[in-house]
Amino acid sequence: MTNTMKTEKVKKPSRIRITVRNDSTFLQQGVARGVTFLIAIAISILFLWMVGGNNPFQSLVYIFQGTFAPVAKGGLSITKLNAFFKNFVILLGIALALTPSYKMRFWNIGGQGQVLIGALACASCMIYLPGAFADMLSQDATKDLANALIILISALSAMVAGGIWAYIPAFFKATWKTNETLFTLMMNYIAILLVELFTNIWRGQKSAMGLINQSNHIGWFYTIEATAGFDNKFITSSVFIPLILVAVLVATTYVYISYTKHGYEINVVGDSIRTAKYTGINVKHVIRRTVSLSGILCGLIGFFIVSNFDHTVSTLSDLGYGFTAVIVCWLSNFNSFAMVGYSALIVFLEKGAKNLADSGYSANLNEYSAQFIVFVIILGVMLGKFFMRYRIHYTFSRKHLVKSLTSGLVENTKAEENKTVKEAM
Repeated sequence: MTNTMKTEKVKKPSRIRITVRNDSTFLQQGVARGVTFLIAIAISILFLWMVGGNNPFQSLVYIFQGTFAPVAKGGLSITKLNAFFKNFVILLGIALALTPSYKMRFWNIGGQGQVLIGALACASCMIYLPGAFADMLSQDATKDLANALIILISALSAMVAGGIWAYIPAFFKATWKTNETLFTLMMNYIAILLVELFTNIWRGQKSAMGLINQSNHIGWFYTIEATAGFDNKFITSSVFIPLILVAVLVATTYVYISYTKHGYEINVVGDSIRTAKYTGINVKHVIRRTVSLSGILCGLIGFFIVSNFDHTVSTLSDLGYGFTAVIVCWLSNFNSFAMVGYSALIVFLEKGAKNLADSGYSANLNEYSAQFIVFVIILGVMLGKFFMRYRIHYTFSRKHLVKSLTSGLVENTKAEENKTVKEAM
């Protein structure tokens, strides 16, 4: 009887390892972000030069003018600034709405559906409530009060609808531990179909739905009116009040997450559900409450889209920012103040890319080519974030490299030799 020795192969460490940076300084973080951003700019310029065939630096002027376009009388184009701030408010608002859920590690990617449901609820109120308030609207003494009530009910309906839409996947997650990512994604498509259904009913035989209450502006959100002595085009525009409100929401979100009891519970549940249960936190209740709050805020953004910006509703009312807001959340590490910068950067690049495509800079460039530039720059920002938080270790060995390149060849040679020996036998 012979003793057999069992030999176990020792797993060698990987030649490429990624570790977390625990000692990076503020200067190193700035360098990581700056270098990757400059490399992305350089790649974009090279792409414009190769595809466009013209001076690539001229294209940067067109990108800049997508938001800050000068006018003949001096100053900047108010129209483009308002368009920029409109998109900025929508993107930042959705990102702020998703923040509580993401801090809790509930991956809510249903922002699009929650915004659309809120917009649909607001549009329904604007269409049907004037009939209920017909008597008050017909009298000059009560017309303003009736309009204010319609606006208030529209806002509350939008927030309640968005909250209920978000509560559904939260309930299933808390009760049966379903996958919230797939659940919220499917809810997006249901919301899109509901918006298509009702807009087709409301438009009737028309080719498009058009503006709601265009003749009397019932249900339209308030704007600051211009007077004889005051006519600032930006302050009197439809973006000024929502911009102030979303600025307040930035500070409120930060305080709510960092300094309140609810924020503490959100952070504990996000770090460890076991720890949360051990400390006596009702995890199921926190999940339902937090995700419903995200839906309420998304519904509020839907209200502003319909009542303030577009005065109509469609499947594109959210501008596709329901998913872009997820990128903003991750880039900012769920910091509401950092979201301001990232939202502004993304909207600035999108506006600039569209202006570049429409400027006639080159016949070879279209909107998709311009969107590629946006992708490269955002990717550069994301890589800067990656290198700021992680370190890559690479161990180079000439022997290991030769062995890796020839291993397949050696194995094939041995297999052929064995096959020849078997055939000879």
